Amino acid sequence: MAKSQPRPFFPSRLWTRPANVKTKTGQKKIQIHPSAQVDPGAEIGDGTVIGPYAIIGEKVIIGENCRIGSHTVIEFTEMGKDCVVFPFASLGLPAQHTQYKGELTKLVVGDKCTFREGFTAHRGTLFDKGITKIGNNGFFMAYSHIAHDCVVGNNVIMANGAVFAGHVEVSDNCFISALSATHQFTRIGKGAIISGGAMVSQDVAPFCIAQGDRALLRGLNMVGLKRLGIPLASLKLLKQAYKTMFLQGLVLEEAIKHPDLNLSDPWIHTFKEFFLRKKRGFVRPALGIIKPVDGGAE
Repeated sequence: MAKSQPRPFFPSRLWTRPANVKTKTGQKKIQIHPSAQVDPGAEIGDGTVIGPYAIIGEKVIIGENCRIGSHTVIEFTEMGKDCVVFPFASLGLPAQHTQYKGELTKLVVGDKCTFREGFTAHRGTLFDKGITKIGNNGFFMAYSHIAHDCVVGNNVIMANGAVFAGHVEVSDNCFISALSATHQFTRIGKGAIISGGAMVSQDVAPFCIAQGDRALLRGLNMVGLKRLGIPLASLKLLKQAYKTMFLQGLVLEEAIKHPDLNLSDPWIHTFKEFFLRKKRGFVRPALGIIKPVDGGAE
């Protein structure tokens, strides 16, 4: 029995394919609802569906097999293939920056990203590289927000109402829980998890859990590390590196030079390299914490 196709999340009747819309090959039908507004210069990939009342503005490239929901607004955006944008999301609108004067900048989105209802991502500014960038396989839940000039890696999940201020850098495989907020220019390392409601004002090290207002470390993200397939030997080394960095009273320069952070293991290398760049200081465990909470480093 053939696998049934998922039901569309917007009405699918009365489709049309306007002659003035650019396509890359024309091999597959592009479905655009009559009520949608598509800029004549927009490039729409084969197999893409654009729903009712969507607005596709200038300087837009949308890859193959994307689904653009009703009442969405997209402008100054380059989007990869197989992305899904749910109703009332907006991508590539002007930066919320008092000095932004409409300079030509953009938002770049990778492949296979999902943007749920009310999601917003703004294009970059010339105060940085002029690009806001989102990687592949991202899942961004309702009303989450990515501000101007952010760089978000692959396989990142943002839960409902989570927000990034401008210039935030988020590495691959991070989980950003609901209602959390991340300060501008902050970095979040690979495989980290930001707990619900956390207020993050400093850099969060790779593979760690940050929790609270203001956020403090609560150990290693053990569940996330196992999902990433870390070998048992590397996990033991990473636990010791965490202790050396945060729980032995060493200053940053001493910890970086410690043998526990100078092993050939690639997981240790990722952990150490994060500390060689410093913008806002690092989130650390609370004073007096000797053993992290359950689920952290042992």
